[in-house]
Amino acid sequence: MHHKTGLIPKGDEIVYIAVASGHREELFPVLREAIERLKVEVPIWKKEHTVKGDWWVHDNNYALLRF
Repeated sequence: MHHKTGLIPKGDEIVYIAVASGHREELFPVLREAIERLKVEVPIWKKEHTVKGDWWVHDNNYALLRF
């Protein structure tokens, strides 16, 4: 699993996860678990850059209130 850092242009890929499996049915639940664990366990700090200004996003509720 790899998470990009730095300035990431809108629409670019941010997370790469590599999983090997003999069948797709076995693969997708593992990918889902990996991304959910990343969101819970890794402290990721996100700074939004918009025409309305720049700010650090600490949770989704704050980000939703800004727009």
